[in-house]
Amino acid sequence: MTTQWMLNTHGDPLGAVRQFANTIWQTLDIEKMLAPTNGHPDRTGPRILEHLDEIEHLNPFTPLMPLNAATLIPSLLERTAPNKAAAMLRPCEMRTLVEMSKYENFALDGLLTICVDCLGTLPADEYRWRAERKGSSGELSQEALQFSRQGGIVRYRYRAACQVCISPEATLADINIGILGLPVRQAVLITIANAALAEKLNLSELAETEFDAELLDTHERVTARLVQRSENTRERITNGLGGLLPENIGALVEQLNNCGDCNTCMHVCPLCDIHYPQRNENGQLIEREAMRWLISCAGCGMCEQACPQHLPLSIIFSHIQSQLASEFKYNAGMSFEHPLPVI
Repeated sequence: MTTQWMLNTHGDPLGAVRQFANTIWQTLDIEKMLAPTNGHPDRTGPRILEHLDEIEHLNPFTPLMPLNAATLIPSLLERTAPNKAAAMLRPCEMRTLVEMSKYENFALDGLLTICVDCLGTLPADEYRWRAERKGSSGELSQEALQFSRQGGIVRYRYRAACQVCISPEATLADINIGILGLPVRQAVLITIANAALAEKLNLSELAETEFDAELLDTHERVTARLVQRSENTRERITNGLGGLLPENIGALVEQLNNCGDCNTCMHVCPLCDIHYPQRNENGQLIEREAMRWLISCAGCGMCEQACPQHLPLSIIFSHIQSQLASEFKYNAGMSFEHPLPVI
């Protein structure tokens, strides 16, 4: 049974989330927590925190995503005792984790997942430039939070993948933290699917604020508006690229084969860490392998971010994935129960 509470932030949403993470760590006896961190621009990104006092560096609102944190989860699980590991993820990272869990060589046993609504992330050079102008990278997080009630800052600033994001809403995790459409200096939304977990965390006392149905409705409306805006952006860019986009999965495989031995898009993809797309004896990417990879794509944009040819891979892969989703009736990262259709 889903439990929802409004966590009072007392004017400091980041501080409240850090304190909540602290409570999770101590109450559930966590040993290691994978989380987005904030610091110098060159050191900002997901890290595996091994000591409670490191939570002061945790920052799920920093508008920079140098890598998909799901890449680090296998290492986290290998290094941590069962039921002692936690991971705080962005929605696209959570969707990636959902897809990773559908491969036989990967299991989520004993991992506590925490997902936070995403306000969008900037290209790395833009982030550094804005952090220097602001005087600190922490100021960028505060700036983003100021616009959480509207769903974030104007989206053209964001990475291409964020502009066409499937959904910025925190869902499917053991603990979901909502900020979109909410007055975050007053409260954030905590949603826990497991009532026993909510009771163990003593959320009824921790939250301090009764559940507000009106704020939940605002959260849902703002999220739906952002999803629609992304769909419109995706459609506009797709139409603008026209004949430059591959027509189908076969055409895309040919395009990837023509990239030669680069494979950078696969090297940075967490899905490929679980199952690397295989090639035939001639070194050509096998179409069914590409299908299995792309139908699970969570849209994190790491591929485009790393592409040395600067190809618009977020749109290219999204275009092909929509075809595969229609054919196989499958939506990536939306359900743990829905089996991967291409094995």
